[in-house]
Amino acid sequence: MSQNYKLSVVEGVGVIDEVRRYRGSRILDIVSKIMGQSAPEIMTPELAVDIFYSFLLPVPDVVRSLEKGGVDEETSFRLQIISALLASPNLWPVKPYTIADSVTSLVASASFIEKLARLLQRRGGGQGEGRKGPEQSEAQDLDEKRISEMVSKALEQVDKDVKVAKDVKRILTGLGAGKGSVLAFDESMEEVLRLARETDITKVLEKIGGLKLPAVRATYERFNRGWMDGLEIGGDLERLHYSQLALPLIYFLASMADSKLLLYRKVTPVSKGPIYVLMDKSGSMVGTKIDWARAVAVALLKRAVSEGRDFYARFFDSIAYPPVQVKPNAKVSDTVRALSYIARVKAGGGTDIARAIMTACEDIQGGRRRLSDIILISDGEDRISPELLSKVLKAANARLHTIMVQGHNVYLKQISYRYMTVKKLEAKEVIKVVDFT
Repeated sequence: MSQNYKLSVVEGVGVIDEVRRYRGSRILDIVSKIMGQSAPEIMTPELAVDIFYSFLLPVPDVVRSLEKGGVDEETSFRLQIISALLASPNLWPVKPYTIADSVTSLVASASFIEKLARLLQRRGGGQGEGRKGPEQSEAQDLDEKRISEMVSKALEQVDKDVKVAKDVKRILTGLGAGKGSVLAFDESMEEVLRLARETDITKVLEKIGGLKLPAVRATYERFNRGWMDGLEIGGDLERLHYSQLALPLIYFLASMADSKLLLYRKVTPVSKGPIYVLMDKSGSMVGTKIDWARAVAVALLKRAVSEGRDFYARFFDSIAYPPVQVKPNAKVSDTVRALSYIARVKAGGGTDIARAIMTACEDIQGGRRRLSDIILISDGEDRISPELLSKVLKAANARLHTIMVQGHNVYLKQISYRYMTVKKLEAKEVIKVVDFT
């Protein structure tokens, strides 16, 4: 064993080996990116590891033998911080979100260290380039009361961040196989933490919190080389059921001539084009309307990925803004950026529904052989040409789902595959929008 390895001050963790030290270094990297500068030198990878396990373990405790003294300054500082952390009443409201959850424990650790580092810098007057900051020397001289105060303040920030991060993780892990692994999240932890601090993401999460979306109903089409789905009567010898080989030859030939042989029925999943969400962000959509529309967009994102379909989201007012796209095999970072895009938009401007629909059809023209779904969410009354838009939708092989938020548009009703008027902006209305075949 290398003599450079140090022991954790958290009971049961033991030696902080290379793997654990790497995790601590990754936490500090996230802290540096969030802060825009390196964390104070006193914030070591070993400290980050100890903080991580303090959040991860159900009932953590410090190694009591270390409290007797005889440890170096770095270990002594870790012991002070972890002791104050475990003694703080602000820790226990956070624990339900982090126990046995590596992802939220990483977020909590990075959030905690960042806030603690800022408090140390504020106390020490900042850290200049090219010299040691006062944090390291002063941090070692902090009394127990001052450390407890700083730890409690840092935990207040953690409480806010980790609750949103837990909901974000719940959304992302529902988007498909592999999306919820620690390794998948590890490379995107900075984006997850930044998203947790987006003020409007909380409003979106409240709308879909605890929302159970309907199960995906797969659509199939007949295909002779697909997989078996049952039995049927016909004359296709390639799909002949083995029992027919026991028939007398004359009866077999007669059944084949009359297409009355017992066959395997074979199907293949229908390949579909993207789910494309058009969200009106005009001035009249301000407030609960835009919050509800964003919640619908997130729910439709979950459906798109579960069906293996591309997902687009585009906001519009008098102009159509650049879209965000998420592919079924997208990385966590791509999905987090899409969630951030959806959460940040502000209502304002006029309304041009026709331009938005035409722009969406242009985006999906490349996949016109596959059926696409355009979900338009608006409250606006806008004159459009039903004949022109019908031709555009047909050319793109897209069907229009119009969701009128406390409004009505007679022109859109004429060209919509599905037309809904939403009166109450509730979770059950989100389910109705998302549940279509």
